[in-house]
Amino acid sequence: MKELRGKVAELRGELESFSAGVKASVKPLRTGIDSLTGKLEGALASIRPEVETVAGGLSKKIDALDAELAELEP
Repeated sequence: MKELRGKVAELRGELESFSAGVKASVKPLRTGIDSLTGKLEGALASIRPEVETVAGGLSKKIDALDAELAELEP
C-alpha cells in the first residue's frame, strides 16, 4: 500500500509538472493569437467599405440582368 501511495504521489507530481509546462506554453500562444485577431479585425474593418461598394454594384447588375431575363420569359 505504501508503494502504491508513493507511485500515486509520483504520478501526481508528474501531472502537475506537465500541466505547468502546458500552461506556460499556451499563454504566449494565446497572447499571439489575440494580437493577430486584433490586427485581422482592423484589416477587415478597413476594407469593408470598399467591399460593400463593390458588392452593391454587383447586386445592382444582377438585379438588372434578372429584370432583363424576366422580360424575355413568355
